[in-house]
Amino acid sequence: MGFRIKVPVVAAFASAALISSAEVNAGRTTVRTEAELPASRFTLDGKPSAAFLDDMFLAKTVPVLRVAAEQLLANSDIQNPAIMQRVRNGLASIALLQNRPADVAQLLAEQRAAETKPQLKMIGQALLDASASGLAARPAQRCAAASARLRALLDAADPAVARDEVLQVSARAQLASGPYYAGTLADILDPSTASRGSVGLLDGLRMAQYRALATLVPPCRAGLNAVAQDWIGDPRHRPADFWAARQPDAAVFGKAKPVVVAVWDSGIDESLFAGQMALDPAEPLDGRDNDGNGVIDDIHGPTFTAHLVPDPASLTLPSAKLTARLGFQMALDKGEHDLAYGKDTPESRMFAVRGREASAADQALDVEGSHEQSGRSHGTMVASEIADGAPFVRLYNVRVLAFDTAAVPTDSGEDVLNRFATMFGPVVERMRKAGVRVANLSWGLNEQEIIDGLIDFGFETDPARAKQRAEVVYQHNRDAMKAAMSAAPEILFVLAAGNSNQPDDIQGDVPQTLGLPNIIVVGAAGSGGQPTTFTTFGKLVDVYARGDDVPVRFPGGMSASWSGTSMAAPLVARAAASMLAVNPNLTTSQLIAGLKQSSTPGEGGMLLINARQAVSWAGTTAATPPTH
Repeated sequence: MGFRIKVPVVAAFASAALISSAEVNAGRTTVRTEAELPASRFTLDGKPSAAFLDDMFLAKTVPVLRVAAEQLLANSDIQNPAIMQRVRNGLASIALLQNRPADVAQLLAEQRAAETKPQLKMIGQALLDASASGLAARPAQRCAAASARLRALLDAADPAVARDEVLQVSARAQLASGPYYAGTLADILDPSTASRGSVGLLDGLRMAQYRALATLVPPCRAGLNAVAQDWIGDPRHRPADFWAARQPDAAVFGKAKPVVVAVWDSGIDESLFAGQMALDPAEPLDGRDNDGNGVIDDIHGPTFTAHLVPDPASLTLPSAKLTARLGFQMALDKGEHDLAYGKDTPESRMFAVRGREASAADQALDVEGSHEQSGRSHGTMVASEIADGAPFVRLYNVRVLAFDTAAVPTDSGEDVLNRFATMFGPVVERMRKAGVRVANLSWGLNEQEIIDGLIDFGFETDPARAKQRAEVVYQHNRDAMKAAMSAAPEILFVLAAGNSNQPDDIQGDVPQTLGLPNIIVVGAAGSGGQPTTFTTFGKLVDVYARGDDVPVRFPGGMSASWSGTSMAAPLVARAAASMLAVNPNLTTSQLIAGLKQSSTPGEGGMLLINARQAVSWAGTTAATPPTH
C-alpha cells in the first residue's frame, strides 16, 4: 500500500524463541502470498535493531530459522519467486554464519537457476558467494579468496546485462556494517515488532543475511570494492546510452498543443512548474470553495492529507523533525542514489562514509528522514519527469491518497481506506471536467498491504481476521476504482507496476490488475533495456520504460536521480502526452496502440518504450475526436 518508490527491502529478526508453528498438511501446500506461509512467529529478546548482532541470535535463533526454512522448502510449493528468493538467500546466509561454504554455493546456484531476472541469474548475491569462498580458504587468505571469487563472477557476466547489478554490488560492499543495518532496522522493523510482539520467518531469514554481510564483508571491503570498481571502470563494460536515442527531437513540437496530465500522487511543488500548472474550471481563483470539497481555491487540482482531510497545501509539508535537517537529508538521499548508480559525487562519498561510520542511532534518523522526504517528494519527482523540457504539458495536481511514507505513517484502517474508495469517483469526474487526457498513478493497493496495516497499527491482532477484513476493504476499493476509471474512457491511466519482483497476479495491486481498456501498466527497465531486479512483471505489464538512474527534481528544485517503477511510469505518461501534443484527437485506444506498436522487444518479449517512434506514429496516424 503506497508509492512505487524503489526503497531497500529490509526485514529483520532478533534473538528469539519459536512460539508457534502451523501444522503442515500431509501434501505440499501452495504458497503464493505471505499470508499463505505457515504461521511461524518468533518472540524477541529486545528490539531487532539492537539484537540482530547479539550472540544469542547466532546461538539460539539461527538454528531454529534453518529448521523452519528447510521445512518450508520441503513441505511447500512456493510459487512466488520473491518469497523463494528470500528463503534460499536466507538459508545461504545461515550457512555462512554456520561456516558451511559448500552449502552456500549449492543454495546460491539453485537460486540463480530459478531467478526471473537475467542479471541475478549471472551474479545474484555476489557478496554472499564471495564470502563463502573466503570462508573456505585459510584465515590469512580469506580476503584474497573472496576477491578472486568476485572477480571470476563478474568476468563471466555479460556487461550489457549485469552492469546495473555490479554497481549495486559495489555500493553494498562500501556500506555494509553493523550500524548501517541496525539503523535501517530501527526504522523499518522495530515499530512493527513492538506492535506484534514477534516476527515472521521471512524477517528472520533476511536478518540472517544482514548479519552475514555485516560481519563478513567489512574485513574484506577494500578488496571486494576494488574488484567491482575495476570491472565498472573497464571501457569494455560501459554500455552505449540505450535510452537517449529514443527521445523525440524538440523540433517536432513546434506546433504542439497543450495537454493536461494529472499527477495523482503526494502533491507537487507547484513553484517549480511556472506556466505549466493546469487551471481547474471547478475552482476559479475567487476566494471560495466552489466545488464544496473543503479547500478554497485548489485551482490546480484537489488536495487532501493522507487521512483524506482537506488541505490547501499543494504537497505534504515536512514535519518539524525533517524541517530541522531538510538540506542535509536531501543531500543524503541524493548521495544514496548516486552511490547506487556508480556516480562519484560529494554526496555519494558522504553517504558511503556515513553508512560505515555513523552510529546506529544517527543512521536510524537518516532512514526515518529519507522515508518522509522521499514520500513527500514523490509527486514532484514524477511531475518533473513528465513536464521538464515539455512546455506543452499542463500538470493537474491530484493529492488524494489514503497512505503515505511520512515519519509517522498513516494509520490506514478501514475508515480511511473506505473513504478513499468513495472519493475515487468524484476525483476522476473532476479530472474529466478539467480536460485531463493522461493520468499518472505511481502507486497501488493490495490485500497483503492492507493486512499488514491493520495489524501494525493495532486495528487487528489476529492474522486470520485481518485477512477477512482486508478482503472486504480491498474489494470495495477495487470496485470503486473500476467504476470510476471505466466512466472516463478519454483518460489514459498510466500505472506503475510495482517493485516487488513478483508476478502481477500474485501481487494483486489495484488499479493495476483491473484490465480496463484505458489502462497501461509500466514496468522498469535498466540502463541497457533489461528488466530491473525489482520490477513487478507478468501478463498485465504492458510496456517497460527506464526505471533506474532516472533524472528527477525534489521539491525546491534540487536535481537527483531515482529508481523504481514509479519513475518508469511517468516516462510513458510523458510519451503519451507528447503524442497528444502533435495529434490532440488521438483516442485512448490509439494512444495505447501507438505506444505498444512503436516499442521494441526486449528480454522475454517485454516491450521497451520508444518515445521518439511513438511521437512519429502519432504524427502520421489519422485520429477521431475523443468522446467526452
